[in-house]
Amino acid sequence: MTAPDPGTAPEPCGTALEPSGTAPELYCTLILWDLSRSTATVASLRAYLRDYAVEAYAKTPGLRQKVWISSTGPEGEQWGAVYLWDSQEAAYGRPPGVSRVVELIGYRPTERRYFSVEAASEGLSAAGALAAGLGLAYRAGEPEPLIRPKEFVPPGKDAFIPGTS
Repeated sequence: MTAPDPGTAPEPCGTALEPSGTAPELYCTLILWDLSRSTATVASLRAYLRDYAVEAYAKTPGLRQKVWISSTGPEGEQWGAVYLWDSQEAAYGRPPGVSRVVELIGYRPTERRYFSVEAASEGLSAAGALAAGLGLAYRAGEPEPLIRPKEFVPPGKDAFIPGTS
């Protein structure tokens, strides 16, 4: 996939409407594990993704998209996922039966957050659409987990709050 010409305006996106003429609702779940009490590591959990989870979740009813995430920084390793669901029942109901990660980590998630999706958009990426085969779990060898870069903090107190100095 080639990047669009920067001087070209993007094509307008349509809105996905249901047969009733309304936009479909989406729900988001964020699930995180602090791995400090587990023998599992970000590196060790990648085999679970490659060998089982990505394919298993692709067959989960009501799941629009799942993105597995990790963080390795001074605070330790974290593992988790962001889910987009087609219905409240899928988002807030019983977790999908295909998950084996609790067994691998040894305990339930340390944080669960639930959100309504206000809007969604997929940008133009050199990697193409999100699909199986993207991510560190699919890199050759045993890639080191990425170390979280230092976050940008603008100068000045409350710099992100408009009207404050």
